[in-house]
Amino acid sequence: MSIKRNFLYNSTLTVSGYVFTFLTYPYISRVLGVSNIGIVNFIDSLINYFIIFAMMGIGTIGIREIAIHKNNKELLSKAFSGIVTLNAISTLIATIVLLIVMYTIPKLFPYRNLLYFGVLKLLFNLFLVEWFFTGLENFSYITKRSIIIKILYVASVFVFIRKASDYQTYYLLCVLVIIINSLVNIVYCNRFISFSLKDISIKPYLSTFFSIGFYIIIGSMYTSFNVAWLGFVAGTDEVGYYTTATKLHTIFLAFLTAFQNVMFPRVTSLLSEGKVEEYKQKLYISVDSLLSFSFPIIIIAIIFGPNILHFLVGDGYEGSYLPFRIIVPLILIIGYGQIICIQILMAMKQDKKLLLNTCLGALVGIILNILLVKSYGAVGSSLVWLLSEITIMLGAQLWVYKVAGFSFPGKPLTKYMLTYIPVTIILLVIYKYCFYPDIVMILIAVSVILIFSVIAQIFILKNPIWLQLLSKTKIYNR
Repeated sequence: MSIKRNFLYNSTLTVSGYVFTFLTYPYISRVLGVSNIGIVNFIDSLINYFIIFAMMGIGTIGIREIAIHKNNKELLSKAFSGIVTLNAISTLIATIVLLIVMYTIPKLFPYRNLLYFGVLKLLFNLFLVEWFFTGLENFSYITKRSIIIKILYVASVFVFIRKASDYQTYYLLCVLVIIINSLVNIVYCNRFISFSLKDISIKPYLSTFFSIGFYIIIGSMYTSFNVAWLGFVAGTDEVGYYTTATKLHTIFLAFLTAFQNVMFPRVTSLLSEGKVEEYKQKLYISVDSLLSFSFPIIIIAIIFGPNILHFLVGDGYEGSYLPFRIIVPLILIIGYGQIICIQILMAMKQDKKLLLNTCLGALVGIILNILLVKSYGAVGSSLVWLLSEITIMLGAQLWVYKVAGFSFPGKPLTKYMLTYIPVTIILLVIYKYCFYPDIVMILIAVSVILIFSVIAQIFILKNPIWLQLLSKTKIYNR
């Protein structure tokens, strides 16, 4: 299946998540309130941290191995069985540790019911095996299955969540999404493989499991750990502000992750086949796509952040406005970091360099968490995430330049910044002097920047991706 079609499916999945979030989160935030939203997200962040420990490098190993063996059912089944067995061992260990934590840390005692649901989420994550279908590039199945289950989830939210005390039910619904996806996946994957414990070996995967795993764990020190630490030292209200600020941002990042999920198995295959020039071309396409995607979103989100959040979640979330503006540039920073880390370092199996680089970012994250979060709450956590990701990106850039000679796209970035100055000034004037309802302000801003972006991409930036798309529609001829 082509990259364009895979990306279309993954983008459809991402857009559906965007739509479903807009359908449910404004309702949930108003019904549950910032405190209960904070409680749910605090507990979920802890569970997600244990899931990270259970998964370690399984996702990367799975995509890589399945992509390599996808045309040989025997080797495919053997790789799948070995990877799942390794994941089962790590999940069992993580579950035991989680149960110990639940019964030994007094801070968690009031939330034990939520933690029981979290244990189910951890256990069923073993059977989610999304890496298997990503490695097969079966994005059609992933998209269709996910959308159907999300529709059921959205309907359940409006039926069962009616008052603030329903926050436990809300978390149970979130966990049920994982459980149902896992059950459907594990049944469907039997069409492609035959699971067997005979003649399997987990030894070939251990090195990558731990190296990539430590990379992910350390990287989570300024993402998942941020939320948990914030809850412990600043309270669940601050968690509510922070997670609300990151909610919309996470949706934007999902578009970038969707693109990376499509590109990673493809560039890995290109490298294994020795097609270096085609591989480099994919890298430049990724950078061009990122710049054209991120600049309009960052400008609108920074300027109209309060309008966007107030429209989505209503009153009581004013503490989210500044954190939201702080983390918005991460769309570009993380996006570029993903390109050079996933498409270059991971694809070239430079796992140790990834680990060393992430250790540096984690060290910055830990120090800043200690220094900033207790005093500045959600704002402090936002600064921690921003500065840690900048550290990661700069460190990774040094490595990829040494390994692959891939330079930082300074000239294209500068050109984009200069090009978007006029529309930024126009939007600032609109924000300061126009006093319309939030939705009107947002629609005006989106319309202005969309029109400007189309003109800029074609006539000023001359983005090859836009020109190629338009040439097919015969609207514009070079």
